[in-house]
This record gives sequence, structure tokens and C-alpha cells, in this order.
Amino acid sequence: MLRSHCSSFGGNALLILALLFPLSTFFCLERPKADQVQEKLQLEVYINGVPANMISSFVRLANGRMGAAQSELEELGLRTPSQRSAAEVIPLDEIPTLKYEYVERSQRILITISDSYRIPHAFDLRSNSLARAPPAQAGWGTVLNYDLLSSTGNVQQSRPIWFGGTSLTLDGRAFSPYGTFDQSALLLTNQNLFTEAIRLDTSYRYSDQERLISWGVGDEITSGLAWTRPIRIGGAQVQSNFALRPDLVTMPLPNLGGTAAVPSSVDVYVNNIKTFSQDVGAGPFSVSNVPLVTGAGTAQLVIRDASGQETRTSLPFYASSLLLAPGLTSWSLESGLPRLGYGSTADTYVETPVASASLRRGIFDWLTLEGHAEGGSGLANGGIGAAVRTGTIGVADLAVAGSTLSGSAGMQGYVSYDTRLFGLNIHASSQRVFGTYNDLASATARLQSDTSISSSYLNGLVAFLPYIQPNALTAPIYQDALPPRAIDQFSIGAPVPLDPKASWNISYLHELDAANTLSNILAASYSRSLPYDASLFATVFSDFGTNKSTGILVGLSIPFGASSSITSSVSGGSGGTTATVDAVKALGPATGDYGYEVRDSEGASPYRAATFSYQAGFLTAKVGVSQDQGNTNAAVDLRGSVIGMGGDVFFSGWVNDAFAVVNAGAPGVEVSYENRPVGYTDAQGMLLVPTLRAYQKNTISIDPANLPANAELASTKVVVAPADRAGILVPFKVESDSTAALVVFVRSDGSFVPAGAAGKTDGGEEFVIGYDGQAFIKSLKGSNSVTITSDAGSCKADFNFAPQTGAQARIGPVACRTDVQTARNQ
Repeated sequence: MLRSHCSSFGGNALLILALLFPLSTFFCLERPKADQVQEKLQLEVYINGVPANMISSFVRLANGRMGAAQSELEELGLRTPSQRSAAEVIPLDEIPTLKYEYVERSQRILITISDSYRIPHAFDLRSNSLARAPPAQAGWGTVLNYDLLSSTGNVQQSRPIWFGGTSLTLDGRAFSPYGTFDQSALLLTNQNLFTEAIRLDTSYRYSDQERLISWGVGDEITSGLAWTRPIRIGGAQVQSNFALRPDLVTMPLPNLGGTAAVPSSVDVYVNNIKTFSQDVGAGPFSVSNVPLVTGAGTAQLVIRDASGQETRTSLPFYASSLLLAPGLTSWSLESGLPRLGYGSTADTYVETPVASASLRRGIFDWLTLEGHAEGGSGLANGGIGAAVRTGTIGVADLAVAGSTLSGSAGMQGYVSYDTRLFGLNIHASSQRVFGTYNDLASATARLQSDTSISSSYLNGLVAFLPYIQPNALTAPIYQDALPPRAIDQFSIGAPVPLDPKASWNISYLHELDAANTLSNILAASYSRSLPYDASLFATVFSDFGTNKSTGILVGLSIPFGASSSITSSVSGGSGGTTATVDAVKALGPATGDYGYEVRDSEGASPYRAATFSYQAGFLTAKVGVSQDQGNTNAAVDLRGSVIGMGGDVFFSGWVNDAFAVVNAGAPGVEVSYENRPVGYTDAQGMLLVPTLRAYQKNTISIDPANLPANAELASTKVVVAPADRAGILVPFKVESDSTAALVVFVRSDGSFVPAGAAGKTDGGEEFVIGYDGQAFIKSLKGSNSVTITSDAGSCKADFNFAPQTGAQARIGPVACRTDVQTARNQ
């Protein structure tokens, strides 16, 4: 049969079919009914009066009906009533709303069809705006971050200045293409030189970028949802990780569509900012995955034809990260032993395994379902929830959970709503427990005693507490870890009417904890931008719950220079009134940058402090002094890292995320990151670039001006994507060719051999003559013979070569003797 013959022919001679297309289409058309005779036609197509700019293949049946293959109709953008095989012939009159006229004289077919049976031309804005980075890579190496903080005692005492205490925070990791091992610890020494060592976290983590999955073993924090509480465990965790693909948009995005009567241009605006522009042909089109800002807004589609006539379509939207795109799933599984007393000498693991699981799944653009379950230590807990978009005005999140523990049962309800109405941004949420509700946080906290690092360490480090790593000095102390009985939150804010530079916000918090301590906090804030980037702000609050208090803060911030500002404020409350002035200069990332912070608070709570910081490149140094309630302390903080990679050791500031080690092949080469110079290579031709973005595109380039004269460089710019908390080696393929030279050739009359002449050495190396008779020739020997051919004839030359270390060898002028006067045009 013809059908089976075409299948075999296409499988073995795809190239021939491509060359013979569209004639091959006729050979592979499925045979209609036996009593129908076909005539093969190549016709120019017009659809709704507009040329399709295509010559397409049609068949005319015995009864005069016209038809075409399914694949041909799809290429024309025509939608068939049912999907059939690509080669099957479909009569045109079987397509609803389609009418046609065959013009035999001009070999055209005029088709009229409604837009509902046309396939829109699709544009995906996600692929335009978020190009995917190269696959992430990780090399082999180590990183040791350190933060050494040392302080004095009270320098106002009559005796000499004495040692107050020292803390050393260490964060080390070893990375490879197979994952990253992390270890962090804290070393403390007090004024009596008593030392404590506290282990913080030990873990190994590996991420699969293609599957969007991360695995972790060791110290982990359980995942959760807005209505659950995480805990620390020692065990294993596996979870989806969308951060591995920054180009992946997880929340549902709207699709816009329309019809262009004639070829037109299409512009898409989001909140009056143009995000897309494209020329489209006549007919329907769709624009999907329009990039949005979180919250409420308006997307506008503008169709403009050649005469300038515009058609505008507006689509209100509400975008929220609470929603997942349909079909997208976020999940996490973890199991292990609960960890109690983190960050203290009482750190321990409870020998009762626990496990938890969380799941979110996008069902529709407006609906995402979620669930969570956890158990262990006698607890069973589970709950379900949903995030629901309510039209174009807001998103609601609802959940209910239940638990049992030691015969006691309870439930928890949660509801929240975010919306924008009449220009007002509104958030409201409520969480309530009924009965004796427990989760893993409360079930495991029963086993922890009240422990913390002794206060002697804290007193010695009071001058520099803001610079100590989070969770490094104190462990959580659980007096009562049961979930609060009620938490209600409400906030509303908007720009001030008739003053778009000003905004206001009012918030309310009602919380009743398990010990019946009541907090009712009402707060209001106001801010306004002023000329020269200055700003005015004010906040007032009142807690009329169990612990009654009231406070107010009014301030003015004035920037000066590129990164400096002065802020003055006055605060008042039950403790009195305090006036504060802050002068701050932010520390920049470049070597040699400096920063400072000076604070003076007078009144009810006098406090004075001054800090100076310096970016030395190999570390960040800070020195400071503070005075509080008659005590004066001084402190020094040294913060940096030691990195081993690529056979070299590098010293840098603290490295949190990914980094690169550049090998430029020569010392003193300038390296740039995202077109910003970051330094020069060392004696080994290496440089550390410590601030790369994991899993994203990072452009690194070098300036070849300082490379050796005989160096060859394939490219001066590369785009890399390192893995999370890992380093990547970026070698620029710089090669020094010691067998190459620049040779100058002259003719017998002393004139240069003309540019464009082709040459070849006796070893077969080809070259081209440039201006002034110069030619760059590689693979030279001690003695060389070359033949040069031009329009005027050919000539031969002989010369000797001796390599020159670190410099480009230059030879000449070399006489090229004319042996044969044979012009190419003879």
C-alpha cells in the first residue's frame, strides 16, 4: 500500500524527502476512498482576504471537493474538527465555518473562516524575558569562613583595660560536582580564658537541577506551610527546589490574546510599563506567561496597524506566590531525630524519630491545594488547605489541621486573605486552636530543659552584638511551646490621597498564647519622600493587652554622597523620651572601600557607639567602641574566608554563596564580572571572584592587553552558572605559541607582497598576507620555505626561525623570489 511504502521511505531517506518537499507530501498522502480520484495542486493561499505568504499542497477530488493533509492545514493555522494522522487528507468543507474558492487561472485558493477555527500564533514571554542559564557546575574545593570577634571589659574602671571575651564563628564546607559538605561551629572564651566549643550544623547536600530535587543528610530544618511550625532535626530531607531553575516561573501567569485584521505590531503593558513588543501577521494570536508583579494590577494589550490605528484591551489581574501554576507540584519529606538546645552546650538529639511531609499542587490558575502531615514522639498531626484566587481582587488561604498526643486531641484553623480594593492594600489572617492541639514543635519541646550560653560571654561581647552570626550565641528557651491559642492580624495601607509621595499603614495584632498572656498591639505608620532623596517617617503603637505599653517614633533621613546618610529621630514611651542621631556610610564590596556608623542616643536610654569598617580584600575589618549605662567597651571584628581551589589558596571576605576562580594564564590580567572590574590575576594567573549568583547566568571576562605578545586566546568572555555554595573554575584557554612568528615579505623591487596573497609552508601550514606584507605563520621550524601566490603570479622565500620566550617573534623583511610568472587569468 502507498501508506506503508511512504512510512518506510520516510524512515530511510529523510534527506531526500526534505529536498523534494512539497512534492513528497503528495506521495505520502493517505489514499482517500477508492472511488475518489485526486489531482495534486500547488496553490497560493489567501485567508480572510490576506495572503498567507505560502504555497501549499492541496488535492482536488473527483467530485470537485478540495482537501489537504492534516499537517498542511495546521501549518496554515487552520483548526480541524478532530485530530487525525499528519498525512490524512481532510476535505476543506468538513471544517466548520470554512468556505473556499479555487481560482484556477492564478492558481490561488481563497479561504474564509472564523477566528474560532484558526490556530493563534503563540508568543511565550517567559522564554523571551528569562533565558535559561547554562547547566550549573561545581568544581572541587574548600571554603572556611571565619568571624573573629574580641572585646574589652569596661575601660572606665580604675584598673587597666582587660580582656572581656572572644568568639570565633567558623563555617567550613567542602564542595564537589557530587554535592557540598557543611560544618559550622562556635568557639567562646571569657575573661578567665575558659573556652567552650559549640557545634552548630553538620550536613551534606546535593541538588539535581534537571529534576529540581535537593537531597540533604545531617542537620536539617523541616519544611512547612504558612500554618505549620518547623523544627530542627538530625536526619534526612528530600524536597523539590525551584531555586535550581531561576528562569522557571512557578505562579500562574495570565494569557492575552486578540486578532489582527492586517499585519500589525502588538505591545503588552503591565501597570503602564511595556514588557513585550512583537510584529504579528493577520489573524489570531496569543501572548502567554505575561510577567507580573505580585499583587493587583492591570495588563494591557495594544494592537497597532500600519496606519497607526490602535485597539486596546485591558485585563485586571492579581498575582500571588501562594498559587502554583497548574500541574506544578512543590513537596518535601524529612525524617530524623529532633534536635534540642541548638547553639548551647546542652545541644542534644532526642532518641525518638519524627517525620514530616508537605505538599502543594497547582490545580487551576485560581486554585492550589496543600497538605501537611507530621508524627513521632507520640504525636500524630495532619492538615489540608487551599489557596484560592477570588477573581482579580485577591487570594485567600484556608487550612484546617488536627492532632493527637498522649490521648489529648485538638484542632487548628487558619484563614488569610490578601487583596487590593479601592487603592488599599489589605491583609487579614486568623489562626485559632481548639482543644489540646500539638505539633512537633510543642511535642519535642517538652523534652528540653531551659539552657543557654552563660551570660558572662554575652557581657564581654556587648559592644559588637550586631555583627555576631544569627543563632550563634543563644539557644531557644521553651517556657511553653504550645501553639498560641489565637493569632489575629490585620493591616491596611495605601498612598496618601493627593500626595503620591506619601504612604500610610495601620496594623493590628491580637495574640493569646498558651499561658493566657494577651497582646493587643495597634500600630500606625506614615512615610513621605522629600527632595534630594530624603525621607520623613513616623510610627506610633500601643499594646493594651496584658503588658500595657505605648510608644512613638518620628524621624528624618537625609542621604549624602553615594552611600552615606544621616538619620535623626525622637522616640517616646513609658520609659521616657530618647533622641537619636545616626550617621552611616555603607561598606562597599571593592577592595579599599570603607564604612562607618556613629550613633548618639540621649535621654531616657543614653547610648553612644562608633564603628569603622574597612574592606581589605582578603578580609573585612571592623573596630568599634560603645558606651551604655556607664560601661565603655571596645571591640575588634575580623571577618573573611580561606578558599582552596584550582591548586591555589585565596583569602577573601566572607563567601556566602557561589564563587569562581579565574585562570587567565598570565599574571596581572584584569578580570571583570558583569562588565565591572574586580581585580587582577596573581603571579599564577589566578583570581577569586567571590560574588556569583548560583544557578544564574554570570558573565566573566578578561582584558587581553596584559597577555604575552605570543599568546593565543579563543575568547575573552564566558558565561557560567555555578551550583549553590560551590565554586567553579573558569579557565581561559590562553596558549603561548613558541613556534609562531610575524613575517614580513617583500618583492624583488622592495615593495611589500600585496595583501590577500595566499601562502603555504613546506610543512603544509597555510597563511594569508596582510597589510605591509605581514603574515602570521605557525608551526615554524629552524629553516623554512614558503610559496606565496597572488594575482600577479607566485614566488618563493626561505628564512630561519628562532623562538623568543614571552615575546612575539618578528622576522623580515624576507625577499620573495619570483620563479614563475604565470598570471591566474591566463
